[in-house]
Amino acid sequence: MKAYISVDLEGLPGVSSLTMLNPGNTQFNRAVKVLTRLLNTVIDELATHGFDTIYVADSHGLMTNIDYLELDSRAELIQGYPRQFSMVTLLDSSFNAALFIGYHAAAGTPHGILDHTMSGRTFTEIRVNGERVSEFILNSLYAGEHNVPVVLLAGDEHLRAEVEKYSPWTIFVPLKKGVSRYSASYPGIDKVTEALREGVSKAVKKLKKGEVQPLKWSTPFKAELTLRDSLIADILEPLPIFKRIDAYRVEFTANTASELLGYIELIAHLGYGVDALKNSIK
Repeated sequence: MKAYISVDLEGLPGVSSLTMLNPGNTQFNRAVKVLTRLLNTVIDELATHGFDTIYVADSHGLMTNIDYLELDSRAELIQGYPRQFSMVTLLDSSFNAALFIGYHAAAGTPHGILDHTMSGRTFTEIRVNGERVSEFILNSLYAGEHNVPVVLLAGDEHLRAEVEKYSPWTIFVPLKKGVSRYSASYPGIDKVTEALREGVSKAVKKLKKGEVQPLKWSTPFKAELTLRDSLIADILEPLPIFKRIDAYRVEFTANTASELLGYIELIAHLGYGVDALKNSIK
């Protein structure tokens, strides 16, 4: 059996400060230790339940957060950024299941710890078919297009409602609960690893019983993006695929989840460029 693990950082316990999010930050190494321990727990539990091929997609920031030497050697590691389809690179129909670990709430979620969607410097909200979406939903739709179910989601408690509404077959494991944008509460690491093992076990059993399904929404997808900087909308406005709604909002239509995610990633990169441009003006 073949599993795909996409792992982010903001939704992990022990992570509650900007000082922990990027290489060079003063507490980044603490976050990496948490990431490695929990990830190895998931890999071990999957192997125990018969998964002989496990891919891990390092999916936070520059996507080079996992220490290759410390990762369980039963997993194949995907690292580096930028890359096609970002957090779900190389995910295709050959996988039996996907698991999302360390995921955070969507941009605009009250009390969501470090909440954002795809790019905090680019988007203040992303809606698809009228629904506000998180990275969990966008990546689940991409997986669903390849007929791969997301069997487990582990992260901020504020994601629970999204799972219950859109993907009730997915096992949800809360790793922390956002108190504010820069604050969260979380149980001890031993309780977290125990909950993760139990969650993976339940998810695999549901998979084998046929009680899970790929997430699929009606197409074409209609995406509405609220941008942090009107200059991004200025740049997109002349392109026929994008319709400008107001100073900060644009919309577009995508026929597939791959197309949807691809355009969102493209605009995220544009947002990085706009930010760099502003910072370079002296």
